[in-house]
Amino acid sequence: MDFNHYLHSLFNPRSVAIIGASARSGSFGTLIWKIAKSASPRARLFPVNPKYKTIGRETSYAALTDIKEDVDLAVLVCPPSVYPKALENCLKKGVKNILLCGGFPKSDLTEPVLEAINKTTAAGVRIVGPQSLGLMTPSEGLNLSYLPSLPPAGEVGLVSQSPGLSCTIIDYVTNAQCGFSHVIDPGFEQVLTVADYVDMLAFDRKTRCIVLYLESFQQPRKLLSAIRLAAANKPVILLKGGQTPGSADIVINNSGAREDEDGVMKRALVRAGALLVTSLKELNYAVQAFAMRKDLASGELYGLVNSKGLDSLLADHAYNNDLRLATPDSTVAKELRDKYKITFPYANPVNMGLDMDAATIVDLTDYLLNRPECSGIVLSVVTNPSFDPLELAKKLVPILKKSSKPAVTVWIGTESDFPAIKYLRKNGIVAMNDMKGACRAIRLMEQFRKFKSDGVPGSYSVIPSDPAFFASARKIIQTARREGRHLLYEEESKRLLAGIGFETTAGIYAGSLGEAIEAARALGYPVAMKLRMNGVLSKSDAKGVILGIRNERELKGSWKNMSERAVHLGQPEEGLGVFLQKTLDSDNRRELRIGMKLTRHFGPIVYLGIGGLYGKIFKGTAFNFAPLSLKEARDMISSEPFKTFLGDFQGLPPCDPEPIVTALIRLSQLAVEVPAVRSIDIDPLLCGKGHAIVLDAHCVIGSDTLTADENASHLIFPYRPSFEKNVRGKYGLVKIKYSAPEDKENFLKYLGSLSDQSRRLRFHSLTSSLESIAVSAVSSDPDRSFSIFAVDPNSDSGDIIAEARLSQLPNRTSAEFGISVRDDWHGRGLATLLMDEIEAEARRRGLEKVVGYVLKDNENMHGMMAKRGYVRTTDKDDPNIDLFTLDNVKVSN
Repeated sequence: MDFNHYLHSLFNPRSVAIIGASARSGSFGTLIWKIAKSASPRARLFPVNPKYKTIGRETSYAALTDIKEDVDLAVLVCPPSVYPKALENCLKKGVKNILLCGGFPKSDLTEPVLEAINKTTAAGVRIVGPQSLGLMTPSEGLNLSYLPSLPPAGEVGLVSQSPGLSCTIIDYVTNAQCGFSHVIDPGFEQVLTVADYVDMLAFDRKTRCIVLYLESFQQPRKLLSAIRLAAANKPVILLKGGQTPGSADIVINNSGAREDEDGVMKRALVRAGALLVTSLKELNYAVQAFAMRKDLASGELYGLVNSKGLDSLLADHAYNNDLRLATPDSTVAKELRDKYKITFPYANPVNMGLDMDAATIVDLTDYLLNRPECSGIVLSVVTNPSFDPLELAKKLVPILKKSSKPAVTVWIGTESDFPAIKYLRKNGIVAMNDMKGACRAIRLMEQFRKFKSDGVPGSYSVIPSDPAFFASARKIIQTARREGRHLLYEEESKRLLAGIGFETTAGIYAGSLGEAIEAARALGYPVAMKLRMNGVLSKSDAKGVILGIRNERELKGSWKNMSERAVHLGQPEEGLGVFLQKTLDSDNRRELRIGMKLTRHFGPIVYLGIGGLYGKIFKGTAFNFAPLSLKEARDMISSEPFKTFLGDFQGLPPCDPEPIVTALIRLSQLAVEVPAVRSIDIDPLLCGKGHAIVLDAHCVIGSDTLTADENASHLIFPYRPSFEKNVRGKYGLVKIKYSAPEDKENFLKYLGSLSDQSRRLRFHSLTSSLESIAVSAVSSDPDRSFSIFAVDPNSDSGDIIAEARLSQLPNRTSAEFGISVRDDWHGRGLATLLMDEIEAEARRRGLEKVVGYVLKDNENMHGMMAKRGYVRTTDKDDPNIDLFTLDNVKVSN
């Protein structure tokens, strides 16, 4: 049964037709044809051009439909004006993959051409380009590009939005003795996007490291999902163009897309697991480091240098990259002093001195690598007469190869063609000439390790909220919409916030001086007066705020001043309106600025800054993407400068953090539940002991829906709301719930409670640790998988008694299930209950098949599968496993 990736036949075609192949000197068709033939592909090539009977030794076909054999991939190297007819022939021939090659201005993609592309796509055809440099699969001898020769086959998958940089990256990686699984230029991404290619590389067994050069994003949610999927198992190294204001206009010219504000894109990519680099050199070092295939443990590093000055520089680079250097204990220090004659044996990096010979350097490196506290080593040397560099390199190879720990060698003052560097790289040892780059590469390895161990944030633990909170918010927005407004009045913004659980100050609208006097008497002096005027987003910037009004005389003067200000801003005096609120005592309190806003490409974010007068001094903000988890909200307020500002600050007692955390979570929930809110800014939020009070707020609304759809598609990171239900059956009463990050420890406990036999039947050979299984289950991407637990309702600690998971397969039309039940709950029908939930979820997702890989000796599962109508076959890759398949899930009961 074919569960291959939906792009498998595109990158592994058995037959390729090149439409526009030519024998004319200097034409694109000639270039592509010659390059494709010279690569000696496994796929059969067919030239298509009515002008020729033959091209070289191959028969040339007048039309694609004249080819008798099936065609897996059609490559169009003809002008765009020919695309409509060529694409029509592709549909007639039943071609499923098309590559639109060629260099031409985007203006050549006329409306008829785009209509033809869209029509072809609607028929289920996958299209690369247009204006793609092409693609390569070196292991298949496939070179459908303008690059004259295939790079060596290897484990690096490259996707680049820059044809020129593709060439440069290929040179860098090849010089580092690494090769490529795939090289892809996405072109204009009219149909297939970078997200599709990253998705394919995530599943591709030939690819162990993914390298991306990107300037713009198509389908950002889909791209981040693909990066998350890949980064769970293999590094995704990303060089991003257009990261500063200096290159913003260039990116718009290149891609037609404007990027989000500084920091948003970077945070999204890092959160998805991408390893960001800032230069081609840094990219090269990162590829080398991951090519070692050695994991960086969570221990500490040793640095080895042979000159004063290198030790301090290496220590600085390690510090700047958040790398921890080991502190030699007394045993290590004694060995360093007595055997290796190290002058400062407690220092790390360890300075060997310029006079240490090659044999001793190798012996010392081996000793430190074998220390239990050592997770890796950086050996940095300057060449000198004490050793021959090539001899040292040859002696290093055996000990570095046998070690399970990563080691990076740095040869100061040399070039990449230095003989020792070339020898080490040829033997799979990382060799560089830059200590900063070495530390940065190790930092990326540490980032990758931590991402895998911590799990991907894909589902969220949030403070429960009452649906009625958002009902009142929606009514307020509907009222403003009926009046044609996109900006809520302050009192509306505060009512909206109060409805979702915020504490706000009392306030009264006044449309005349008399009403203002009555309002002030009702509130009690002192009061603040704020201008109420359509289109004024910041009342402070418009000088429309008067604070500390102590009596009626000052109120009348303030009314006069506000009237003059309103006229200056274009408001007729007779239309003046103000909002009066009670002035609160701000002693022992701090003012924050918090809010939520919709970014251009990455959905809503929740932010935190210093408010009030201090906000003019402390400019920094912390932010994260909605929906926030409790941990993420707490991380925001524990970062600087907020940790200091909210603590014992300037003689003031510390503020209570929990009301601020709750405020951030409420804004996050508002962003999730009411997409029509484009932004809401609270400044200031008055914080103190046990409270956080909204003093001022403004809210911008859009034409978006008032209620989130089922998949919360307006969010950049997939989100599945928490769900629980009680179910009664012969198993008694159990609770069914979606998995969430806070379930990790309970699920680990559950996995540990299973018998060896139950774990074997569920996870087969169990190549992954229980920790990684738990992390994957509770932090899965809701767009790709579905995990559900059965919980004992009588357990105070929420003990899990059964679990099931549904994971989308690479073909996107099928999903694999897995299920287990705690041994003491066997035979009570829990497996049937969870299979009902799994199949219902498959129908909701529109899947065609559900499959399960079941060990042949799992008789209970075999019986249940037969009762549910699953078809049994033997797995072609493992005779000990049966494959059970349920077809037509959509109509299954």
